[in-house]
Amino acid sequence: MTASNDRPPGVPAHLPKRLTISCWIWSWVTYALPDEPYGDLEKCMAGLKERGFNAIRADAGLNWCFRLDGTPRGEMAFGPWAAGVSSNLSSVNHRGGGRHDVLKRLVRLMELAKKHDVYVILTSWEYQDSTWMVADPKIRAEVYAIPEKDRLMRLAQQHDRLLTILKERGLEKHVAFVEVHNEVEYSDFPKGEDGKALHQAAIAFLRAAHPDLLIAGDFGTHDGRIVPDNVQVYDQHLYSGAAMYWDNLYNQTVLHPSFDRANPRKLALLDRLLKKDIMPWDEFAKHTGAVRAFWHPIMWLYENIDNAKFDEYMLQSLPGWEPKIRATATQAFETDAREAERRKIPAVLDEGGFFFPPYGSRWEQSPQALSYFEFLCDLAVKHRWWGYMPTTYCGPEHPLWREKLDWLKKINTRFLAGQAQ
Repeated sequence: MTASNDRPPGVPAHLPKRLTISCWIWSWVTYALPDEPYGDLEKCMAGLKERGFNAIRADAGLNWCFRLDGTPRGEMAFGPWAAGVSSNLSSVNHRGGGRHDVLKRLVRLMELAKKHDVYVILTSWEYQDSTWMVADPKIRAEVYAIPEKDRLMRLAQQHDRLLTILKERGLEKHVAFVEVHNEVEYSDFPKGEDGKALHQAAIAFLRAAHPDLLIAGDFGTHDGRIVPDNVQVYDQHLYSGAAMYWDNLYNQTVLHPSFDRANPRKLALLDRLLKKDIMPWDEFAKHTGAVRAFWHPIMWLYENIDNAKFDEYMLQSLPGWEPKIRATATQAFETDAREAERRKIPAVLDEGGFFFPPYGSRWEQSPQALSYFEFLCDLAVKHRWWGYMPTTYCGPEHPLWREKLDWLKKINTRFLAGQAQ
């Protein structure tokens, strides 16, 4: 497989030959007070084009747009993810307090996408992380009361309602594709063959209802065996620096067997990385709210970490980890490209990069880290991927969006032109 300007297999003529993707996640709703990054969607869309992007990936807010009976929900309130302890977590560092009619806001997003010639990937994180930002506990409970075996089909039905409204307004051609849900294998759905069958049925429902649109599955394991046979986009996430974070950071600090919540500085690496004044674990635990336990150690660490010391440590660690990280990425791109080619569908990377950095970190903006993202771009071009997201995360709320405009424009232009270095 070599770089080519040809349209990837399975991509309709009305969609671009390549998508360079900015992940707006749920933030375009939850971080959208007038003085917050998504307060002015028109400005966000103009900034997207200024940086060379032609696509965004956004939480469709399916159960925020509609009640479970399918009627429009109207205006609803959003709160913080974890009040007082999520200020240094990317994409969940908003203060809360916004009220939005999410259906009207999503229609507005699609109108702006049409105006600016931008394509939107519609997805959901409701059974992974985004539900915890809904302020009303009754709505959260309502969403989670749906039996696991019914959730994927119920989401597909909500997607259908949304897509029908978009078609009534002539906006559907700016839907790049639809994911029933983000990372199904890491979310609250049945697993194994039964889970795959339920996912496949939800995709079949949407394909029958909207044969003119692309319906994808969304995964992060690079295991083709768990991907339904009827997906129209081979959509995978690449956190190739995961081992650098787990083995080099988390497992040496907050997940270490000797981690002492009452005296965290007993571990040498924590003593090196923590701020002078930290929030004790017992105080932190009062603020975690409904956020799933997986995040609690990372939340505590990031709330108490000294970002400059973290950056120094990661840059010192990178030379030892980079060969493994590059090998992981190379294998994933090659394996996924072969599987997409076998299925005769396009391949997309719409989330990933290294891993999940603190919001205040800047090490991924270093020349060393940016060269890695450029390496990923080369792999995406080489293997004729349809869609590529050029950083771990990048939307109007992220520092890289503000501080590396020229670099983003350069790498996005290169990917859209199909030019490998």
